[in-house]
Amino acid sequence: MSDKIYTLPKGTEPTADVIGVLIKKHESDVKRFNTLKKYYDQKPMVSRESPNSLLVIVNHAKYITKINLGYLIGNPVEYQVTKGVNIDPVLDQYKAQTIANLDAELAKNCSIFGRAYEYVYSDEESALESVKLDPRSTIVVYDDTVKRKKMFAINYEPICNDKGRKIANEYQVMIVTESAVMNRTLKGSAFLPYEEKDDEQIVFGEVPVIEYINNDDYEGDFEPVVTIIDAYNILMSDRVLDRERLIDAILAFYGMNLTPEQKKELKEGRVLTGVPMDAKIEYVIKQINEADADVLRKNLAQDLHKISMTPDLSDENFVGNSSGVAILYKLLAFEENVKTKERYFERALMERFELYNKFLSIKSNMPMVKTTEVDALFKRALPRNDFEISQMINNLVGIVDKELLVSQLSFVTDSGETVALAGKESLKDGGSNNSDNYGESGTFTGGETDETDDTED
Repeated sequence: MSDKIYTLPKGTEPTADVIGVLIKKHESDVKRFNTLKKYYDQKPMVSRESPNSLLVIVNHAKYITKINLGYLIGNPVEYQVTKGVNIDPVLDQYKAQTIANLDAELAKNCSIFGRAYEYVYSDEESALESVKLDPRSTIVVYDDTVKRKKMFAINYEPICNDKGRKIANEYQVMIVTESAVMNRTLKGSAFLPYEEKDDEQIVFGEVPVIEYINNDDYEGDFEPVVTIIDAYNILMSDRVLDRERLIDAILAFYGMNLTPEQKKELKEGRVLTGVPMDAKIEYVIKQINEADADVLRKNLAQDLHKISMTPDLSDENFVGNSSGVAILYKLLAFEENVKTKERYFERALMERFELYNKFLSIKSNMPMVKTTEVDALFKRALPRNDFEISQMINNLVGIVDKELLVSQLSFVTDSGETVALAGKESLKDGGSNNSDNYGESGTFTGGETDETDDTED
């Protein structure tokens, strides 16, 4: 087994011994996943003894995940197919279960853990369902060939006693292969007695557990900067503590001793009398250099955003009258990183499409569609200047496909329907100057304006 994926010799069966070894190996990943989840949940990972306890926790981890998640999949994924190809049966299954919500949950797990898992199954009514599996209890196993073909997947849960404590080496395990789903109870290195007739047969022809990955390093979005997050929180906590110490400064007396009456007078009335002429009173305080601390804070924040390739949208560089192109240059590293995430996410979405397509081809005679004929479209969740885009559209009429041009407008959800409706409206108006640009079906054809007729008018 490698450090990033789980591989076993081709043909290895998911026996009790094999599954026990896999779960044991998975423990190191689970420890890492739990640490990352604590960062996301704003639980301090740095333990400091009083008086230097960690008081301030700025949740950069959640900020990085939310920004990446919103930019990648803030708008639901759309699907575009080659002309003449019909994937409506698959899309209907997606709509029935609001698949966009699942996509967002999977993208969130990818951002936190570096990977996510989806399990596809059919319910009692033979309708397809997709559910998210926890990366902390899921393992997908590939063969050791160059193709890295998926052999089986397991999802496990520890068995607990009456007091809620985990029993060592005892698990409820779901094993998913190309042909069946098997539920077993693992105790030590053996399965408890079971009936094979209870296994559920499946017809996908491949393992219906999909692994989504965030990047080729299998890292979460904030994982490379966890040490910077710790340093930032330590610095901010110390600044708060320094302020508290300043308020609780020690009052030193030189050349005199306070009587009990003077102590009471000082505490209650904040006034002190009877001070000798040669006595000296002053506060003993720690000198605070706020300028140096603030420079360090800014440097840490800059490194955090630079290394995670996540922009700081509160930065002054994102305000003012910067042009769209200028802002895009500032987002260049972020955009390139999200494109990488998009490529891996799309690959998993195509795997999901294949599973749905295979199932529906058996159950409802849907034709098999090649994934090369289907594109998953990710629309960036960014403010759009529709006025500038409309000018661009007018300049490209007759050069670029009409539906593609109209799809650039942020308020258009179905470009094909919009173009068709525009054609019908034009014909309904009795044939305006633009009516020649629409065919019989009401589809915009991008014809040229007749300048001679305009002159005569």
